[in-house]
Amino acid sequence: MLPKWPFLWVLCLLAATNGGGTAKGKKMNVLYIVVDDLRPDLEPYGESMVHTPNIAALANRSLIFDRTYCQFAFCAPSRNSFMTGRRPDHTECWNFLDHFRETTGQNWVTMPEYFKNNGYFSTGVGKLYHPGLPPNGDPPSWSDVEKYPYYNPSPMPCPNGDAWCSIDPKKYNFSDIMTLDEGLRRMHHAKNLSQPFFLGVGFHKPHLPFRSPLGFIDMYPPAENISLAKHRTWPNGAPTIAWNSCLAGAGRYKDVTQKRDYLTPMEDAEQQRLRRGYYAAISFTDSLVGKLLAELKELGLEENTIISFHADHGWQLGEHNMWCKMSNFELGVRVPWMVHVPGVQRCSGTHTTALAELVDVYPTLAELAGLPPPPNVDGQSQAPVFKVQGASVKNASFSQFPKCGNNMTDMNTCIHTEKHKIQYMGYSIRTDQYRYTEWMEFNGTALRAELGTAVAKELYDHHGDLESDFDAFENENIVSQMPDTASQLSEILHKFIRGQYSAGSEL
Repeated sequence: MLPKWPFLWVLCLLAATNGGGTAKGKKMNVLYIVVDDLRPDLEPYGESMVHTPNIAALANRSLIFDRTYCQFAFCAPSRNSFMTGRRPDHTECWNFLDHFRETTGQNWVTMPEYFKNNGYFSTGVGKLYHPGLPPNGDPPSWSDVEKYPYYNPSPMPCPNGDAWCSIDPKKYNFSDIMTLDEGLRRMHHAKNLSQPFFLGVGFHKPHLPFRSPLGFIDMYPPAENISLAKHRTWPNGAPTIAWNSCLAGAGRYKDVTQKRDYLTPMEDAEQQRLRRGYYAAISFTDSLVGKLLAELKELGLEENTIISFHADHGWQLGEHNMWCKMSNFELGVRVPWMVHVPGVQRCSGTHTTALAELVDVYPTLAELAGLPPPPNVDGQSQAPVFKVQGASVKNASFSQFPKCGNNMTDMNTCIHTEKHKIQYMGYSIRTDQYRYTEWMEFNGTALRAELGTAVAKELYDHHGDLESDFDAFENENIVSQMPDTASQLSEILHKFIRGQYSAGSEL
């Protein structure tokens, strides 16, 4: 937690960042990069298989958060959450139908809007919000009067019908390349303005299908030499409501034979091909990040720009016999997050194990830029962690995910289900040592979980977890072995659901 002299760390942080500006008093710019479906399969997080030199170079001059968690492991709900700094139960966005502007947040000030309201030129491109949720990229968020540029990637399979492929970019318009080009154009435009800028750039890959330009797949050995997940079966004792058929439910890829059966993994060779395709897609995105950062330096903006890089949620690559994000497991909700702040000593490849959530990004970037705290957000600023070694601002992170249907061994994700028809909501708390998840009935009329109606519970031990092994933990549900611990965490989780838990409270 925070040291006992909070006033001193505030003074030190402001001194280190010149109050959020340069020596000349100009406010720092913000380059905000979001990547879709990216788990921390990156060199800075201890994964040597994946080739990401540009992200690694950014990490070497950033503070690296090892334990950051999204609040909902699905694109639209997660983005509605972190772009507003509000949790999904406050945005009331639990599907691909709703957005905060039409539910509870008509007058909310989003992260880019907050920078705009504080004198910034706020502009963005690509997948920052989920397309259409809110509509048109949410015009109130931006300073631009032109239409928000989102380049919709084809959802169709690769040419041979597979879930991955390597394609000649001259024959296929990669939406992320168009996003990069437009992002660079906007960077050039913002450089010539008299005000600081907030530039958001959202890349789509490694989202399925794992499509990348020629050359990236060749960075990796043949599929038969790609390592598999060590734990490719369902966790011992885990309730089946927590499982998702994922790729089997997609039903559009010829090379995917996943069965709607939580006990039967795909063939090893198939898993190796998919993992290789995912890695190549990550390397493709890494190359785009590199070009974006190189241009920032070329334009002379590097020394006056905060850079934030994170994903919208995680991804499972065969662990737990799952191939998707849609879960409350560690791999579904854990994301990479790194932040470079010019002049801050800890932004030098330093790692922190402080628990963080994506709802924290908004207030953190605001404070690092020297702006007043944004009002009425659920997240907490992680700025203290940038100054004081060992500092943390919260004892737990929280995530959630809904389930619909009557078959507990193959529930659907409620993605196209009206919110008042959601049947169950699984809430998960991650502490320093444990993850506890409780699945309970959801009251569609009141739009809240009914406490005391738990249909399943999970408890996973994370003692000794250094967050560098992607499937060494959460392979056995120990809820029946540690009833006292489960009861204590359940009580905290219920307080959180009732809105009675403060993130800095003692556990």
